[in-house]
Amino acid sequence: MDLRIISLLGIVIGIILYSVVFASEYVFFMQTGDKKYNFLRFFPYELNQFKRHNKKTYLFLTIELLAFLCLSCGALFPAIYFAHKFNMVITSYSMFIVSMVSLISFLVLRFVKLTLFKSHLFFTSIFVSFNLLALMLYYLFFTNPSYQYVTEVPIKIVVIVVILLLVIFELILMFNKTYKNWAKMVKMDAELISRPKYCYLPMLEWGNFLIYILSFIPLIIVMFF
Repeated sequence: MDLRIISLLGIVIGIILYSVVFASEYVFFMQTGDKKYNFLRFFPYELNQFKRHNKKTYLFLTIELLAFLCLSCGALFPAIYFAHKFNMVITSYSMFIVSMVSLISFLVLRFVKLTLFKSHLFFTSIFVSFNLLALMLYYLFFTNPSYQYVTEVPIKIVVIVVILLLVIFELILMFNKTYKNWAKMVKMDAELISRPKYCYLPMLEWGNFLIYILSFIPLIIVMFF
């Protein structure tokens, strides 16, 4: 089967599986208390329903790991395709490695609570930094004539527009005006966290996961067009 098709299937299935996990966990979250889960206020780890002593929650973990593997394939097979078609081994696998570090960081953030705030912030920083680095690499490699990934001008323009929009989205998240006040928005010693209507750090983490998913668009465009 064509590597491009395998990659596209991996991306689509991975997104579907993550959607299933998040939707299911959202329903369970709503059943456990009077607080409504809000992606602008609550962290990814708070949506995570995995409990070590509850066998049923291993299903969520299994599905999430499958989603992780599918998106990993969605990042790996473009690298293999580009490496063979364009003979760009170093650049292709560099993009793959950066993409994987981003995805692994998000997976870790799903389990590292804010009570371990130094570890949590460390992985958040890795996630954000490598997401932005991936976009920069896409822009450098896909728009530079020296690399020959994209030769047709209309396709190059579309790729540039998509990447720049994602970069703008990323910068808006990174330079949110409430950045300096985020630590005052939570109770570090409680599982149930009191916070305002919009909380910077969860927005940064969920927003970067959305950016990670959307960053597959330039890859797909370059592979198929």
